[in-house]
Amino acid sequence: MSDIAPRETMRIRTTVAAALAATLLVMSLTACTQSEAEVRATCERALDNHSTLSFRPKACLDVPDEAYRTLLLVYELKAEGLD
Repeated sequence: MSDIAPRETMRIRTTVAAALAATLLVMSLTACTQSEAEVRATCERALDNHSTLSFRPKACLDVPDEAYRTLLLVYELKAEGLD
């Protein structure tokens, strides 16, 4: 028989299960988030002729104002053939 008491064994199992669950939760949360560069790239692809400073595509809502203005300016310059 084992020298570890049944209560101690259960405590160890519970601790290991909780640690595993926490690790999986952290991994799933970080896998679902986009980097700032990915958010900007998604926004850049969503820009169209209807995009303005006050009318942002949904993909651009998380982009900071200054970065959005820059992306919009670059889009407009490319649309005019001045890239």
